[in-house]
Amino acid sequence: MEMDISKSEKEVLNLIDPDEVVSFLQTIIQKRSDYPPGDCRDAVQAVAEELSQSGVKFNIFTKNGRQPNLLAVYPEESRQPKLLFHSHIDTVPAGERDRWLFDPFSGHIYEENVYGRGAGDDKASVAAQVFAIITLARSGLDLGGSLQVAVVSDEESGGLNGTKWLHDGGTLAPDAIVVGEQTDNHVAISERVACGIDLTIFGHSAHGAMPWAGENAILKAMGALNWLQSNLFPQLQERKHAYLPPPTLNVGKIQGGIQWSIVPERCKIEMDRRLLPGETREEAVEEIRACLDEYHELVNPISYELFSEGEVANNINTLPTDPFVELANKTLKDICNEYRSLTGYMQTSDGRWFASDNIPIIIFGPSKPEVAHAANEYVNINQLIETVKFLTILAFRWLGSK
Repeated sequence: MEMDISKSEKEVLNLIDPDEVVSFLQTIIQKRSDYPPGDCRDAVQAVAEELSQSGVKFNIFTKNGRQPNLLAVYPEESRQPKLLFHSHIDTVPAGERDRWLFDPFSGHIYEENVYGRGAGDDKASVAAQVFAIITLARSGLDLGGSLQVAVVSDEESGGLNGTKWLHDGGTLAPDAIVVGEQTDNHVAISERVACGIDLTIFGHSAHGAMPWAGENAILKAMGALNWLQSNLFPQLQERKHAYLPPPTLNVGKIQGGIQWSIVPERCKIEMDRRLLPGETREEAVEEIRACLDEYHELVNPISYELFSEGEVANNINTLPTDPFVELANKTLKDICNEYRSLTGYMQTSDGRWFASDNIPIIIFGPSKPEVAHAANEYVNINQLIETVKFLTILAFRWLGSK
């Protein structure tokens, strides 16, 4: 089946050099930007140098000296409408090196894949978005609006020095957004938002030789968590969304006790609650409270405290009938020669900071979601180049030409 691509669009696509894109991705993988410490200066500098060589204008905005944010624009910022491509260059740590087939900061190529920390999350999207704007700049097309590419440095650590700061200050004020994250090159139109909830179970300390003289907070926490798993988790699994899996509650960290010879008087559990569109933090906390109160009444009396703070942004939940979504899906079909169903993003992206702005937001990027944050993270080279092509033509079609 032939791609439904115009002659002028084919001429633009012919400007993409796959080797150049892959080499750039390798370069930014080699520029470590893992958080902690989250020093992204070398990685952002590599992006700046690539843009400078192609004559693309950009500015760098910094709230935290180690976490610069770059905003590139073509052809000029004053044109309307504004389409924003957004991706983050910071990564999580590589973890234990012996779990990796290759050096996680090498960008090693093996069997048509590029390996390394950030290869998928999110430097592949950085590379694709950067080369989309470079390709349009090289074409010399006089777009009817402005394409912006934001490369931010503070996604993994919360966005307060990156996207949220840029958005709240008015630096990022687009009319439509493509958030680069790992969607296996499907258009995602919704996401689950992360909500941290802490549970502290209280007991009474005593000498470890006389556990009967105290109340072991860790053992009490075990019983309470088992009750949540048996009674709350099934309720969450019953909730449905057209493009997302059900909401989840993950027990991510447990801290309890002082030393082995003391009965622990408290146990703190840090939990990750992923909210579907329409769910709120207050509702999530209260349903945990109701379940624990039931455990207290029916099984074993417990003293506990629930705590949740920090801003929980709205969910991305763009309508499938939005013209931007329809254009994106049509463009993807033309580029890849097949129809791909709309999907949702199971994780949480920086797009959440724009979710209340009443603008269309999609999430799109190469690599599989499950390789993010894992050892042997990789991106397929063909999928990477497909992303560059998709983004380039999407921008050309949505912005038009003068």
